[in-house]
Amino acid sequence: MSNTGRTKKLASFNCDQKMWEQFIARCQSKGTTATATLTQFIELYLDDLDNLDSIAGNENKRLDSLEQKVEEITAQMARLTEAIIKIQDYLNKQPRRQNKSYNNNSYLNRQTPRIQPITEENLAARLNVSVETIREQRVNLPPPLFVAWCKGKDKSGIGWEFNENTLLYHPVS
Repeated sequence: MSNTGRTKKLASFNCDQKMWEQFIARCQSKGTTATATLTQFIELYLDDLDNLDSIAGNENKRLDSLEQKVEEITAQMARLTEAIIKIQDYLNKQPRRQNKSYNNNSYLNRQTPRIQPITEENLAARLNVSVETIREQRVNLPPPLFVAWCKGKDKSGIGWEFNENTLLYHPVS
């Protein structure tokens, strides 16, 4: 039997079959029923929100306004892109300037001084560890790992290896 109750009216109306199926599917996807949705539409209509055309018109005006703003921003971006390309072209066509003071700087023309071999005490000071730690690491680690360990401790990132002939630590690049 019907659940319309005493204060409710069973309403029926003709509707396009495909539109009704889409409506039912949309209601289900929103977790509601056709009855609840239609009742809500009727309440909106009765609350003087019956001019759905003006509501839709306002939405269309907002969309048109947004579209216009997007088009304006797109046009501005295009103009900025063109300006940037022109600036890049201009800068790329400029002759390269050579700084004569840079080229004649005798300091830059000198070769970088080579780091000299150092004693165990100096290496310990350079790596900020004790002499005992240097000896322990040199004895316990294979030479490549000792060089890597030194590189990790050295502020300049230089590795050091021990030369048994000179008893000094030589820099390894």
